[in-house]
Amino acid sequence: MTTPDIDSLLKRIGCPRPPRPDAPALRGLYRAWRRQVPYENIDTQLGRPIILEAGDLIGKFGHRRRGGQCFEANAAFALLLRGIGYEATLVDGAADRETHGDERWGGHNALLVRSQDETWLVDVGLADPFLEPLPLREGRYRLGEFEYALERLDEEVWRAHHHPAALLSSVDFRTAAREFSQYVARANSERGQLMVHLHKDGYKHALRARTVRRVTRAGATQTYTLTSVEEFARTLAEVFGVPLDDLGTSGLHTLWAITGEQHTRWLSNRANAR
Repeated sequence: MTTPDIDSLLKRIGCPRPPRPDAPALRGLYRAWRRQVPYENIDTQLGRPIILEAGDLIGKFGHRRRGGQCFEANAAFALLLRGIGYEATLVDGAADRETHGDERWGGHNALLVRSQDETWLVDVGLADPFLEPLPLREGRYRLGEFEYALERLDEEVWRAHHHPAALLSSVDFRTAAREFSQYVARANSERGQLMVHLHKDGYKHALRARTVRRVTRAGATQTYTLTSVEEFARTLAEVFGVPLDDLGTSGLHTLWAITGEQHTRWLSNRANAR
């Protein structure tokens, strides 16, 4: 990692280079990333390859100012932290394993970051992320208006319990180190529905196919459906900060068509469930 590489990521999240790799700086970097970099799976929707090499991650997140899914986001954040001087280890994760079982292993990842004789759980790859890094110690942690908990399940597995209003109930993770390359196949195999999430200005903003949902910290929710490609483009750019020139005109219209099919399928499933 070169100095320009690190600087491009710092500029992306609007942070100066911290004078030392300590815990306060880690919290500041995490908060800035959470507020500036969307969780999104646009490239997967468009059939574009997900590449977890350092140069590609720097290019996508730093220079092109994109977001990404969990495998990309945590890898890119690990590069930033390592470049600043932190010891950042990529580890395996499993979202909601307590309800869905061991098949969830390998579908997520996270970071264990060492700073000032403390290890921190860091995860910028969740659609609904923790407000700040959590110290890797069993206990309950109050961050803002939310309470989280860390539970040690065995010698190598921990469970992070999310707050009750979150999109998921918990995330399990192992402590053994993993490599970026171990997630390439999984990152390129899951398409699902278009998802774009960003937390900023006190709101949770979420786009699923063509449905936008905005939630305040008090829990008030506003939901509406996008009805034109122009409105879709404005929402991507202005609400979520997705650079439209990186998608291209063809990519934007392809994505609009794909989300139309997804929205129709969602409406049908909802009607059948009644």
